[in-house]
Amino acid sequence: MKSLRVLLTPTERRRPWILYFTPGLMAAEVAHIAIIVIFLGPIRKLLLPGLSKPVPSDISSVRLAIYFIILCLGVSVLTPLEVIATRLAIQRNHASQEYNSVSQEVDGDADDTAEFSGAEEDVIGYVLSFLSVEYDLPRT
Repeated sequence: MKSLRVLLTPTERRRPWILYFTPGLMAAEVAHIAIIVIFLGPIRKLLLPGLSKPVPSDISSVRLAIYFIILCLGVSVLTPLEVIATRLAIQRNHASQEYNSVSQEVDGDADDTAEFSGAEEDVIGYVLSFLSVEYDLPRT
């Protein structure tokens, strides 16, 4: 229950069905799935049928290059769609009047939540330095 208090606003906890009514979110997700299932999947099966076998064989380098170009075009369409869907999913909708429209929290409502990292902590730098020591990678 504590994790739901961190993820959801009080309005969303009281009425969870409003999460499904975010305008554009369903359209972005359906478009994302349609591009992968209806377009990219059949194109791969058409251009590279040898990859569907347990032991890949009969792979033409020309067909592989054509599929790679189509795949790059697909990724150039899918990436903005994923960003749009993510932004739509995390936006705060249906704000209640008794809450602050920015934070959606009542004063003192989020006081007992855990802070995952402070402003002065460099989590990514720590992970990169750990990996460079652990795997003997050159430091940047």
